[in-house]
Amino acid sequence: MVLEISSNPPTRDELQEHARRWRLSLSEQELETVTELARRLVESAEAAARLASPPPTAPGRRNPGRRPEPNEDPYNAIVRWCDVELEGGEGVLSGLRIALKDCIAVAGVPLTGGSTLLEGFVPEEDCTLAHRVLEAGGRIVAVTNMDCLGWSGYGDTSAHGLTLNPFDPTRTAGGSSGGSAAAVHYENVDAAFGCDTGGSVRLPAGFCGAIGLKPTYGLIPYTRILGIDRAVDHAGPIARTADGVARLLDATAGPDPGDPRQGADMPTLDCVRAVAEASDDLSGLRIAVVSESIDGETIGLTDEVRSAFWSGIDRFAALGARISEICVPAHLIGGSVDLAGCIEGTHALMSGGGNGYLWLGRYWPELGRAMAQRLDSGANGLSLRVKLILLCAEHLRERHGGAVYATAHNLHGEVREAYDAAFADVDVLATRTAPWLAHRLDFDGSLSERILRGWDVTANTAPMNVSGHPAISLPVAEAQGLPVGTMLIGPYFSEPRLLAVARTYEATTGWRPT
Repeated sequence: MVLEISSNPPTRDELQEHARRWRLSLSEQELETVTELARRLVESAEAAARLASPPPTAPGRRNPGRRPEPNEDPYNAIVRWCDVELEGGEGVLSGLRIALKDCIAVAGVPLTGGSTLLEGFVPEEDCTLAHRVLEAGGRIVAVTNMDCLGWSGYGDTSAHGLTLNPFDPTRTAGGSSGGSAAAVHYENVDAAFGCDTGGSVRLPAGFCGAIGLKPTYGLIPYTRILGIDRAVDHAGPIARTADGVARLLDATAGPDPGDPRQGADMPTLDCVRAVAEASDDLSGLRIAVVSESIDGETIGLTDEVRSAFWSGIDRFAALGARISEICVPAHLIGGSVDLAGCIEGTHALMSGGGNGYLWLGRYWPELGRAMAQRLDSGANGLSLRVKLILLCAEHLRERHGGAVYATAHNLHGEVREAYDAAFADVDVLATRTAPWLAHRLDFDGSLSERILRGWDVTANTAPMNVSGHPAISLPVAEAQGLPVGTMLIGPYFSEPRLLAVARTYEATTGWRPT
């Protein structure tokens, strides 16, 4: 339905309060004039908003489903079982059962973003990603658990409870797309999508022994997906096989008029073909380990994880890859740049009803209304991490007027250029996905330490959100019987090569733990 926007012109008292908030001084005559003209302006704006046509009826069979029973969801990976299918949908996803993170809009299926803030909110239209999944023959069968509004790599802040690790239920699945990474271990889920602003696809994939891909910036449209900052938000596939990831990517990648983040030079990729034609070895492939990513002092890499990482790299070498090390100093600032932008980016996005302002993409009006109404009644249901971010954003905006955000985003080009320069001599960069093993549920540190661990874990993943380069986490090693993900990074739009490398390793060596 069209949003009901009634005429609601501002009163004199309301305008005086708005003026005080902006520290504006108005004389009595000015206030009278402003009151008279503000009525006209607001009424005109509200009238324009009422011109919108109602959204088309969502096509296909749509069962919004139900909350799972405990015996159906031992890892607490699922927020809701659902069943959405498009009659006549056919393509690379035909016959596959797909789960979507609880921030990806599916018409008629409740969405919460892992929080109580959006409880009861139901999108009216499919996002571009969901629409393409259905058109390609996929069947959407589940909404997956996530950290509150995506603000943690720990996997412990969802309003629906922690998602447990399939390899060790005394540990979390990681965040923020932990539900998607754990769900692919269920027999009735073939593959899943998550979202990644600082590592939220790759980290839980690494912890849960799955393949998780953060594609090139903008390759998968982010239209009508709840995010943190559009400059670093990515949607990405998670699956147990390279072919599964390739199918999800081919089905959903490509230009979308509703997403202005995409450049005119976006190529058409054929990842399914690249996987099918992958060679039997990696002869001639040049892989360079980023030295900064395995520095125990700066990244916090544990000895057992470092040892497991190098064992995986040795197996790449055994397949014929040429291994070297390379210094990329910008790798050490990428995480800080990502966080610095996301603090105020989150504030701006939430202040704009989850949409933000000043871009030419397709907006999400019903989300804006729902978020504004719920924020007006109080946001105490948000996790402490999100509350902390909003308070810091207010402080930064008041003290620096947006200069911190602007400066952080100006550094994006510097980080991207540093990785581009590295690819002049190598084909693929390699780093450890996370510095340590999956987080234990019984972590005995303070609340502050728990919050910081949820962000520090992104040290190797967040730089790729800033640079925009594609990065894939592969389960090539193990320690204590747990998966140890290794991340491969490529130039822009090199997803076919990354997935072909993954397929070669998968077919000849196999994923770990077995």
